[in-house]
Amino acid sequence: MSRIGIMGGTFNPIHVGHIEIADCAYRQYELNEVWFMPNHIPAYKSNIDIVSGADRLNMVDIAIDGYSYFKSSDYELKRDGKTYTYETLSLLKQDYPEDDFYFIMGADSLFYFDKWVKPDVIIAKAEILVASRNDKGREELSNKINQLDELFGGNHFHKIECDNIECSSTKLRDYIKESQQKNGLPYEYSDYIKKYLDKAVYDYIISQKLYKND
Repeated sequence: MSRIGIMGGTFNPIHVGHIEIADCAYRQYELNEVWFMPNHIPAYKSNIDIVSGADRLNMVDIAIDGYSYFKSSDYELKRDGKTYTYETLSLLKQDYPEDDFYFIMGADSLFYFDKWVKPDVIIAKAEILVASRNDKGREELSNKINQLDELFGGNHFHKIECDNIECSSTKLRDYIKESQQKNGLPYEYSDYIKKYLDKAVYDYIISQKLYKND
């Protein structure tokens, strides 16, 4: 039996904030592994500006290189249509019945959790590990966890203690676009990009001409 963390998301692109949250979850909850699982077609996001699943999976592979306890997974990418967390976790429990799953999310997602499709199924299949974000204070997050535990009954939601990294994939994409010169070539690996994006991931983005400002 293994304790497996599931780090879902679009990863468009993956950045240091994703790595930090996964690493803290791994250490604090004594997980055996964390699986990074890019969405196929996210149920709650527009497909605008989302690069191919193959590119997003490749960027994950590059970003987690060197972490023996991190693995990339195409589990959702192989499925057709929109992906829902309750379906993914149900299938995982069928395929890996002996393992315990821990679904990792940010506080921004937690505040809408009761509006997700079949949240009762999600908590039946996995424990929920929640990382705080600067826009959601620790007290506010604790109150929401208590509210959800009372709503669903039990102790299903747990905080991940980690540094807040003020970064988002959207901001990184916008910065990459805005930093391009008129001839379409990007500027050098700037201090801003360096702070949040692995150099090898950035090199991949440039080589594949992702997020090009057309």
